[in-house]
Amino acid sequence: MEHEELIDKYLQGTLSEIEKEQFDSLLENSSIFSKNVALIENLKVVAGTEDRVALRKQMAVFESKIDNEPTVFSLLAYKKYIVAASIILLAVIAGLTFFNPFAANTDQLYASNFEPYKNVVTPIVRGDNEDSDEFKAFTLYENKNYKDAAVQFEALFTVTQRSYLLLYQANALLADNQIKKAIPLLEKHLSYNDELSERGRWYLALAYIKEKRNEEAIILLNEIVQNGSFKKGSAEILLKKLN
Repeated sequence: MEHEELIDKYLQGTLSEIEKEQFDSLLENSSIFSKNVALIENLKVVAGTEDRVALRKQMAVFESKIDNEPTVFSLLAYKKYIVAASIILLAVIAGLTFFNPFAANTDQLYASNFEPYKNVVTPIVRGDNEDSDEFKAFTLYENKNYKDAAVQFEALFTVTQRSYLLLYQANALLADNQIKKAIPLLEKHLSYNDELSERGRWYLALAYIKEKRNEEAIILLNEIVQNGSFKKGSAEILLKKLN
């Protein structure tokens, strides 16, 4: 039996009694064979390493031994083992684990689901309340001038304490990629339990996802599925991707 096949069977724990005797004899009497067994066992250590710094060090040691020591393996066999180790290394460097290569990309989930909530409060119609501060704020919002709109909504809320202004200020901040500033506003908006609470719950869940606060997002998404109608289908899809 070829030495490569013998070592493969040893690693898989499938050696017969006769093969085990042959393996033990080679291990005791052939320094080249024993070195190759040690090298391949190192691969098992590499595969079980989750710390990327330790993984890099072990891979470097492994490759150094391959370069500097004689081997009984064919070039094809060598490539098979080194490629397997390299795949593991790339997976860890990419931030994935060997056993969970399909973890949700929270940035992509957020981007594919977020769009600023439409203006359902103050319709922008020329000649109708054009001079009001709220009209001006929503005009900025609809024109996608989110930074200035957020400032206007904040000032309006300070004066009027109208809870829906928190939702729109938060949406303007989310659209301006100021996620951390938007989250406390959305949390505060939920405490009012107004007619737009379900909308606020959805946007808060998205903000949590963006910030990788998945456990908190899952709680809100479950509430949307169980109690609400707004974005219920989208919430169900997100839950499947996060769980």
